[in-house]
Amino acid sequence: MNNLIVKRSQIIECQFTGTPATNKRYNFTQIPNISRNNIILYAIEALTADQLTYTPNNNQVIAASNAVNVVVTLRDNNKDEFMYSQPLYTLVRPNVGGFYTLIKPRIINLTDCYCQLVAAGSVSTNQVAAFNFIYSLVGED
Repeated sequence: MNNLIVKRSQIIECQFTGTPATNKRYNFTQIPNISRNNIILYAIEALTADQLTYTPNNNQVIAASNAVNVVVTLRDNNKDEFMYSQPLYTLVRPNVGGFYTLIKPRIINLTDCYCQLVAAGSVSTNQVAAFNFIYSLVGED
């Protein structure tokens, strides 16, 4: 298993509001300290209910069986979709030998990032796809 040096991390949510529907864009919940193009993302992991049943915001995390039904798109501050329709399943560490997904460090624009369901499965209203973003602040050594 790799030994990633974590400068900062935060759990980020993509909430399935309303009746879960395929191909609908569900935006990431905005978090003021990382929603202003002021973080450099360098690794990500997805979490299912096997790793975290509820987020710190008390939202229920999707079941591991639903990881195959979700894709995620991340955009940087230049609107480049550097991760487009990435299967959530491939971002869950136990599914990939315990490794974080490393990303070429870049400033992200969280307001433009989203998840989509490719199949509704048993995802329920207001459940979340949860992610752990590993990042540093712009200008931080």
